[in-house]
Amino acid sequence: MWRFVLLLVVVAVGSYYAARFLLEGFPRRPHRDDDEYVRPVGPDDDDEFLAQISRRDKGPDDPS
Repeated sequence: MWRFVLLLVVVAVGSYYAARFLLEGFPRRPHRDDDEYVRPVGPDDDDEFLAQISRRDKGPDDPS
């Protein structure tokens, strides 16, 4: 009986580490929390694009 329980525990631990290896790779890559977040460059970073938007917003109904 104890051999069956020991075998069950060994198979469970082995399958856990096998699944972890298949999903994450080995060795595990450390998470880099110290790196600063860099926002991806988008169209709102382009001054020319912003100028076009502001010109487009000013219509005949806008007094400014």
